[in-house]
Amino acid sequence: MTSPKSETLNAPRAVVVGAGPVGCLAAQVLARHGYAVEVYEKRPHYVEHGLRHDGRTINLSLSPRGVAALAGAGTATSTAGGVRDFAELARLAVPMRRRVRHEPYGRTGVVPYGSDDRQNLSVDRNDLNLHLMKGAEAAPAVRFVFDAECGEVDFTARRVTFTGPAGRTFEVGYDLLVGADGAHSAVRGRLAAQGLTRVEQRAAGAEYREITLVPAKAPGGQEHFDPGAIHVWPRDGFFMVGLPNLDGSLRCTLVLPGDDGTGAADRDTAATAATTFADLAAEDALGDFLRRHFPDAAAHHRPARTGAARSPVSSISLVTCDPVVHGDSVLLMGDAAHTLAPFLGQGVNLGLEDCAALDRLLFAHRGERAAVLARFQQERVPEHEAAAALSLANYRELNGTGPAPRSAGAASLPTLVNFLSSSYREALDAYAGARHAVAADPLPHPIGR
Repeated sequence: MTSPKSETLNAPRAVVVGAGPVGCLAAQVLARHGYAVEVYEKRPHYVEHGLRHDGRTINLSLSPRGVAALAGAGTATSTAGGVRDFAELARLAVPMRRRVRHEPYGRTGVVPYGSDDRQNLSVDRNDLNLHLMKGAEAAPAVRFVFDAECGEVDFTARRVTFTGPAGRTFEVGYDLLVGADGAHSAVRGRLAAQGLTRVEQRAAGAEYREITLVPAKAPGGQEHFDPGAIHVWPRDGFFMVGLPNLDGSLRCTLVLPGDDGTGAADRDTAATAATTFADLAAEDALGDFLRRHFPDAAAHHRPARTGAARSPVSSISLVTCDPVVHGDSVLLMGDAAHTLAPFLGQGVNLGLEDCAALDRLLFAHRGERAAVLARFQQERVPEHEAAAALSLANYRELNGTGPAPRSAGAASLPTLVNFLSSSYREALDAYAGARHAVAADPLPHPIGR
């Protein structure tokens, strides 16, 4: 824990709830604009205790959108923290310049992103989180408080209650409260409970579990799995996606229909895939399933041990809310404002774009926080909703329940979103326009609209 320098004591006070990548980047942005920033995180200190990989943290796909957002938020060339230089970012990430589709029965197809300079970066969420947190800690105006869980918020008095170690509670005041506390945001929950925002949640009807494929060499010394690509195993009603790690392994996400509680798969999500994770509780059952449906991957699956070492099963839902601001004193960012289906790799990129937008608006409306938040609401909510619709559309393409056909010459959805569109709204319009003549199943509308 560090203390702000004396010159920040009379500065406006920003309280950031959540020390994930978005919270850490938002802290840097606010500090650069003269705020004394306190970041409260319910987990233990990342540096002192490390970030535990618990099997729920799939790799992040940092797209040119996310890289540009880091630069736009002032960290890419900063000497005080953040990304600092892209050489350092490159040491954390694996470039992905193409997609490899693994079809049934061992067939594969390579789909380049196009020009040689198009790439996404596969990065471990914990690596990026720790890197951005260290950058934020280096800013004199930023202070971190760990083991502090957000409780009640008095939005009128501008005070928030936290619970620390041993159940001790304490209050802090704020001029600006930033909820960057993820998909289960406490700040968003307090706003909704008091009727200050409207939250829309939609179950994707799917669950996921992490599957690790170990590095291995094919005959002749070649890599079994292209280390410079994102790997996709689309199937009828389910699929698997794998992103490369620095050690040559693939961190995969196996996605199956959700169990409705009776042992039956969600038939609206997958008409032909009856298997759920409840059927794969034993590791040998999972191995059999992989050998049957993903034979090229099964040979390189690292079986999990039992108990705590076993990767858990997590459900998938989409959340948006409107408004994402309250007056001139509360702002929701990242997954607290928009939780996407993780099938297009845009969650972190959208959250980092939130930070870049905040930075730009703070420059444009110096000292006018009400104007900053009003413009943030106006600009970002349509982007959140479009990104949610696109993520769900890509999920439906991957599991075969949505419109994959497109007009001649039209780009694939990942290429369109990552490389060809300046905004998610623009990408959504282009995607719909390229498919309106061939898609029998309508494109999902943004949540709540």
